[in-house]
Amino acid sequence: MEPFTLDVFISKRFVSTSVTHRVTCKQVAVAGTNSKDIKAVLRSRSDIPACLVIGRILAERAREADVYTASYTPRERDKFEGKIRAVVQSLIDNGIDIKVYLD
Repeated sequence: MEPFTLDVFISKRFVSTSVTHRVTCKQVAVAGTNSKDIKAVLRSRSDIPACLVIGRILAERAREADVYTASYTPRERDKFEGKIRAVVQSLIDNGIDIKVYLD
């Protein structure tokens, strides 16, 4: 298992993501469409282009915190497609190695 985990929460109104250390439970990088600087730039806060932007920003913040690998396990109700896949793919494209564990 990787020491860092990716958490993605997508609602009808916003997208929120974080990278958390497993042992200490501290969030080392956070990005969401509710923050002022991101909210002003995006046209919609919950569509696929917003997910791609959030993935890029989270990857930049994770690299600043020296995090280059993380693992992601979808919640029971989440399917690994659409917006969640866009966030994970954006992280991978921007230099973060994500290991996806599907049940």
